[in-house]
Amino acid sequence: MSNLLRAAVGLVATVVVLALAPGAVADEVYHSEHMRLEPVGGAPLGKGFVENIHADGPQVYAHEVYVLNHALPNTVYEVHLLAYPFDPACEGTPAGFGFTTLITNGTGNGRAKRLIRPADVPAELRDATHGIRWEVRSGGATVYTTDCTGVTLD
Repeated sequence: MSNLLRAAVGLVATVVVLALAPGAVADEVYHSEHMRLEPVGGAPLGKGFVENIHADGPQVYAHEVYVLNHALPNTVYEVHLLAYPFDPACEGTPAGFGFTTLITNGTGNGRAKRLIRPADVPAELRDATHGIRWEVRSGGATVYTTDCTGVTLD
């Protein structure tokens, strides 16, 4: 088989596979958001963020990824999700929505994730927009925080 014929067969096979592959389903209302973590009170941080991914699937409602770079080395942190029900500007009193532990290594780098299942989100919060932000705490004190973001749940 000539190289040209092989290339043509490969191209046709690729097109067929892509055409038949099921597409990934994402949340139709709120997709993903990259939220920058900002230091509070002079806490060291090269870079930090929360990646908030809403799949709205039957097994995973949301997938959150937390990253700290050049924070305090060998430190245990708690990443708290703060929800402001029906308050997209985060002006009222937040409701705690649990936390995830993140541990940095010897250079202050750490990563953690959290999966939020559909059963974790009360039915009365669906089909509405809420304010959400994250705080990273160490020893009970907030050392990093994100801005408020409006999240519409469906």
